[in-house]
Amino acid sequence: MNLERMDDNFAQKLRSVLVEQVNASSPARVRRRRWWVGVGVFAGVGLVGGVGAASAGFFTVPGADIVTEVAAPAEGVHTGTQTVDLGPAPEGATHISMELACLSAGTLYAEGGASMSCSPNGIDGWGGFTIALQPGKHSTEIRTSTPEMRYRLRATYVNQTPTEWAVNENGDTYGAPNDRGEPDLLSVIATNGKVGYSYAQELDEASGRTASEEFTSPEDARVWQEARLGKSFAVPVYEADGETVIGEFVIEGPPDMREDP
Repeated sequence: MNLERMDDNFAQKLRSVLVEQVNASSPARVRRRRWWVGVGVFAGVGLVGGVGAASAGFFTVPGADIVTEVAAPAEGVHTGTQTVDLGPAPEGATHISMELACLSAGTLYAEGGASMSCSPNGIDGWGGFTIALQPGKHSTEIRTSTPEMRYRLRATYVNQTPTEWAVNENGDTYGAPNDRGEPDLLSVIATNGKVGYSYAQELDEASGRTASEEFTSPEDARVWQEARLGKSFAVPVYEADGETVIGEFVIEGPPDMREDP
């Protein structure tokens, strides 16, 4: 993720950084933002719900896609850029689902503009996402930042069926983000491990997405980043009613690496 473009793409990437922090604490390790809804943004960890939970047999958050595998997966360890052939798409297939795990440092690039950076130890990079199946398509390409980068890929045809957001008594929608956008209350995991919901507006303010809408230059982004160095920002986590507080979701600002004078 970078801070080069001060537009909607930048705002989405800021939200991706936020989302990367949520599922890191998930006991089920359901890692997603919109990885699992095929919007072309890697976020190794993220908001609760979606196909990860559905296909694993856990609960399904309202609005999350239900994904069912309709073919045997193609699995393997690869080095460098590779094109993986999945064979003819079976009846009922709507998307290609992919899971990637880093085995060395570098950056992985998938179709649809998705990318994922992996640390030097290579073991903490993991994520899954789907891309819409195009007529006649039966392969997917993964590109790497270096020819020697190693990773594990699991790819398969799936049927992806959307669900509707739920609505509470106050008229607020709640659930998971999807191709239709985001509900008023987004499903998250609080620092105490409880699953609940945070208002999207409050998450936007804490994550910087709201601030990014006012940026007109990279300098604006730099100033914003420096003001957040080493700071944490807590957002309330509610039950589905949007009123009963059950915990908080903490968004960490960038670490302050500057030396003391």
